[in-house]
Amino acid sequence: MNTLPRPYIQVIRARLNIRAGLSVCASCRRQFTSHGVVEENDIVLLKRVGGSGIAGPLLSAPLQNFKNLDYGSDQIRHNDIIGKKLGHIVKTKRKKLDYRISQPTLAEYTDLTPRLVTPIYSQDASVIVSLLDINPTLPGSDAALDNERLEIFEAGTGHGALTLNLARAIHAANTTPPTTTYPSQAGVNTTPIVSEVESGKEAETNIGAETESLDTTQTAYQTWRDGRRAVLHTLDISGQHSDFAQNVVKNFRSGIYFHHVDFHVGLIEDYLSKRLEDSPTPFLDIAILDLPATNNYLDIIFKALKPSGKLLVFCPNITQINECVLDVKKKVIPLFLEKVVELGASVGSGGRVWDVRPVRPRAYLKAMSEKAANKAVEGSFKRLQLGGEELEGNTSSVPSDVNNTSETQEATPIDDGGGWELVCRPMVGGRVVGGGFVGLWRKMD
Repeated sequence: MNTLPRPYIQVIRARLNIRAGLSVCASCRRQFTSHGVVEENDIVLLKRVGGSGIAGPLLSAPLQNFKNLDYGSDQIRHNDIIGKKLGHIVKTKRKKLDYRISQPTLAEYTDLTPRLVTPIYSQDASVIVSLLDINPTLPGSDAALDNERLEIFEAGTGHGALTLNLARAIHAANTTPPTTTYPSQAGVNTTPIVSEVESGKEAETNIGAETESLDTTQTAYQTWRDGRRAVLHTLDISGQHSDFAQNVVKNFRSGIYFHHVDFHVGLIEDYLSKRLEDSPTPFLDIAILDLPATNNYLDIIFKALKPSGKLLVFCPNITQINECVLDVKKKVIPLFLEKVVELGASVGSGGRVWDVRPVRPRAYLKAMSEKAANKAVEGSFKRLQLGGEELEGNTSSVPSDVNNTSETQEATPIDDGGGWELVCRPMVGGRVVGGGFVGLWRKMD
């Protein structure tokens, strides 16, 4: 009887991405099985216990047997962590320093993960999510009966820190996904355990049944994705950054928020234009721009926003917010600026409000009024000359309404569309160094 070699069976199963166990999300499965015990592929935070120096916490990679967590000249064995309960103390291999095992919070995770680009740090991300005031409706509630999907668009995925915070904000709107095997979760061991007695025709039969089961599972998962009531679309121009951000999202708590996010690579115009072609009606509830030259994308973002939809722009410099404010005014885009907030550690956890608004200086208005008055006088002289009359230094023959136009504020200024400048200052306090600036607009009905 011909039998399949055991390694061959393992390879096939690994490629099919089959895992035994309950068909629930990974985080729920952990609640059923581990009871706070650290397992392989988990990510933990190690906090120093005692010691005179101030040592920062250490964030591990997904734990693997026989690997080490290296830092400086010392290391901690992964095997010393796997199987221990949260709160257990482990020692470093060389210096015998004590570290306590804990589960990283979302803020700790996003701030301590390796990065290819500078992330939006946790305290700034919290302010941004708070400003957006996202209130998803629970599945099955009366408010959810309208079947209207909440869609958020993030341009500039970057590190994925803000992506994670936004995904958590919409998490309550969706039901639990039917499986975690499609797509595969990064940091989760997808290689199944094959019994020693599983071989030959039995193995072939099992593989065929598992393949059929996988097709059914993938269909169920795709159906669930199509029926999501809240989705975060995040786009980046760099495929490398997008792939890295996917791993950041997938590795947090076994991908608890990963299923709510759709990752895209490309240009804003290409993605939104295609969506607008497929569905001409606006579809976005919230748009977030975190990229250079944000003012270049205001027109197409406006077209994609639903009435009363929100546009949030995150910029490192206040001048970039200024450009957006001026472009909205000059192009007459129906967006209302609700708030400009400065972010940063020295500003405070809630940010600091700035007064940013377009104005025309009085000197400019006065010059325009004088220009309008001069044109009115010149027009009157021409009309008088055409009528056969000549004015030789005697202004008494000039109609009184012409003389009155020399008074500023009386003549109508010539609106050439220019002259706009910005009031740009903190509402209170002195000058501080912040982590960036956020402008929040709302689409007018």
